[in-house]
Amino acid sequence: MRILAIGLGGAGGRLADALYRRDRAGRVSCVEAAAIDTDAQAIRQLSAIPAEHRLYYPPIGRGAIDLEQVLFHLKRQDTSGVDAILLCVGAGGETGTVAPVLADALKAGFAEPVLVLAALPQRQEGPRIAAQAGEALDALLPRTDAVILFDNETFAARRAAEMRDPSPMLYAALNDEAALRIMLLLRAGESGREVGQVVVDAGEVLGTLAGQGFAAVGYAFEPLREHWLERLLGRPVPFLAKTDPYDGAQRVVALAKKACYEEVSVPCDLTETKKALLLLAGPSRELSMKGFTTVQRWLDRTIAGFELRSGDYPVDTRRVGVVVLLAGLGNVPRVTELREASVRERRPVQIDLVDPLADGP
Repeated sequence: MRILAIGLGGAGGRLADALYRRDRAGRVSCVEAAAIDTDAQAIRQLSAIPAEHRLYYPPIGRGAIDLEQVLFHLKRQDTSGVDAILLCVGAGGETGTVAPVLADALKAGFAEPVLVLAALPQRQEGPRIAAQAGEALDALLPRTDAVILFDNETFAARRAAEMRDPSPMLYAALNDEAALRIMLLLRAGESGREVGQVVVDAGEVLGTLAGQGFAAVGYAFEPLREHWLERLLGRPVPFLAKTDPYDGAQRVVALAKKACYEEVSVPCDLTETKKALLLLAGPSRELSMKGFTTVQRWLDRTIAGFELRSGDYPVDTRRVGVVVLLAGLGNVPRVTELREASVRERRPVQIDLVDPLADGP
């Protein structure tokens, strides 16, 4: 699946930059990218997106972005064969008010579906940022084909505990986590050395997302044990014994549940999900189709809807991974929390007036 990723604002630009960097590190390129910002320092610090595709607008006023100029530039990029537009935003940032307007312009200017990758703020950023995020999400939802959520609050707590000194590295790690999940979906169906038994292509991904509102992506993997001969040669050796089929099936089931419940991009209620897509990736000899069909049946019985797409993606790596795309989310506690913050910020403050001349008790 091929996309044009557009990073809006500081957080959105860094998300698009991480996505573009991961894409260019692989064998197959799926991403063209651009960044739009009113902060010169933030856009200068991007390292992967080419300089000619970084659009800077001096901050004359809030949301001072020339949409006609933006569309003109984007259409001049090499977007031939693009399957979708992915607008990357930090939902609580100052550019959150610009994102819905830009989404409208993208829908009018391009025939391809417009998707959003929205990073949700951490609680420590305060009630004003939370309120802005809630408003931005509600404004983006009716204007786009789907909004893929990535919760910084959930992943920051987890990743900070894994790092000795999280402060300078944390946000880079979070952006990379979000980019990894998107890239795994994009790689599905793209040309590789092997073709899967059940191929998932761009149409399957877009069919799962289109018109379904909020979406999440879960990913879990397990490193494979490497034989000493493979370490010596620096490549897999086909004739070596493959994983025991029972162990292989159990591994796939365990990874699928971890992807849905622990490593999902935003915590959500699986039983209220309308659509799902399952992707099993790894060396073909390590992919248990028995485990794959077991997970298919489990997901089909668990989600609320009746549409489950699935496929396998043989790839020459030293890990087996499971990717689960959940769309049409019905219960997302973090979104509810941000919406409630938005309502509180809009609520007028009530002041009780006391008459100083009134008699006391």
